[in-house]
Amino acid sequence: MRIAMVGLRGLPARGGGAERVVESLADELALRGHEIIVYGREDYLRGAPGWPGGKVLLTGGLKGKNLETFTHTATAAWDLLRRKVDVVHIHSPGPALWSWLCALRSRAVVLTVHAADWRRDKWSLPARAMLNLGLGLGMRIARQVTAVSEPLAEELQGRFARDVSYVPNSVNPVDLVAPGAVLADPRWSLEPDKYALFVGRIEPEKRLDMLLDAWRKASGDLPGYKLAIAGDIDSTAYGRECRKNAPSGTVFLGLQHGRALAELYSNAALVVQPSVLEGMSLVLMEAAAYGRCILATRIPENVGVLGESCVYFNRDDVDELTRLICRYLKSKAQRTDSGRQVRLAVGERPSWADIAVSMERIYELALK
Repeated sequence: MRIAMVGLRGLPARGGGAERVVESLADELALRGHEIIVYGREDYLRGAPGWPGGKVLLTGGLKGKNLETFTHTATAAWDLLRRKVDVVHIHSPGPALWSWLCALRSRAVVLTVHAADWRRDKWSLPARAMLNLGLGLGMRIARQVTAVSEPLAEELQGRFARDVSYVPNSVNPVDLVAPGAVLADPRWSLEPDKYALFVGRIEPEKRLDMLLDAWRKASGDLPGYKLAIAGDIDSTAYGRECRKNAPSGTVFLGLQHGRALAELYSNAALVVQPSVLEGMSLVLMEAAAYGRCILATRIPENVGVLGESCVYFNRDDVDELTRLICRYLKSKAQRTDSGRQVRLAVGERPSWADIAVSMERIYELALK
């Protein structure tokens, strides 16, 4: 089967949950004998090694957060008109704006919704309208639709009165990485088991500002500990404001991926995920795979991933998060036990090989 992946910034993944998820899925599909074409963006992939799982095609587009996704997907869709593929797999509602063009020449279109992007605060009203338009077109044109969490699948089924398949994300088994160059970098000088870690996009829904407030309150009782932020802090006004208001003991690492990110996960005392909007959080699953103690917002999408093995706090409750940070950083025994529980929980979830089989069935249904 020849499958085109559309709506990504490209592979190999260099940050971004959707890219890391699709890379794992595409790797498994390639191992199963499928031919994979991935459409990407030059800026994202500049300097990156090639992706060994298939062909990566770069198409043009305009820059800017409100235009980049739409225009890059448009050029990808036009390019697809001259290529022979069996399935076009569109990722996320914005790119689905061009699902009608991808569906020309009787191609089977599959749409995966990774998160409720239309609810993100960062979007202007026109951008939010375009996301909803893209979602509506995709939900009507795609022959099969999948969502990465059960709550999201149920929401889409109710809203559009059509079947939506729940196909979750997964995470590969990992080995812990010993402290090395990343922790020792003099720009942040992190000590193993002496820092809390935040990983993710720097957007209002991720509630980094709330975490910084909680750290400000907690850090006076935690001498020697640091808060490490892995993400592109300077690319948005929200991120720059977070940096400006960060308390002492906060270090900003920039985007991290691959072995560097593995080293950060492996040696963190805590991983904190205060987000209030998720599909199925890859950060949550990755941190669990490394056996880290995780503090996460109690939202259905997070509970659906790790059940009650995780340590949860109520959304936007700074005081509760402050208490939990102090409690678990002061007790290695408690955080070790919590990390063991989440690692067992994530190990019971379907593997990427299982998910590739499920997606093959989705493609076969779309081709009928």
